[in-house]
Amino acid sequence: MTHSYSLNDPLATTILVFASMSISFIALLLVYESLKSRVTRETQIYLSGEPEEVVKEASPSVGNLYWGFIKKFARSIFNTLINKVQTGSIHEWFSFISSWLGILILLAVLMSVLYLLAR
Repeated sequence: MTHSYSLNDPLATTILVFASMSISFIALLLVYESLKSRVTRETQIYLSGEPEEVVKEASPSVGNLYWGFIKKFARSIFNTLINKVQTGSIHEWFSFISSWLGILILLAVLMSVLYLLAR
């Protein structure tokens, strides 16, 4: 007894495609797992001759780099943002942002006028 599937039936087509994709995925997973190397290689980090225990983390995270920059070079900007923008009042935030936007618009208009005069 042979069984033929009609691709005009959406349910049968969906089941057939899902089953074939699942079987293909499982077959590829089995091939990958069988060919994958079981040996793990560890390379120590070169720290100018010091052992790895000298540093807490092998590489600084993005967050550590960001906060290091803020604490060292941008302390006044950070304090301004914390004190003026993050007070919880939407009015203070809007006035701070709109003042900067106003300065940027004035600068853009000034640069456009200078460009037109220089032509």
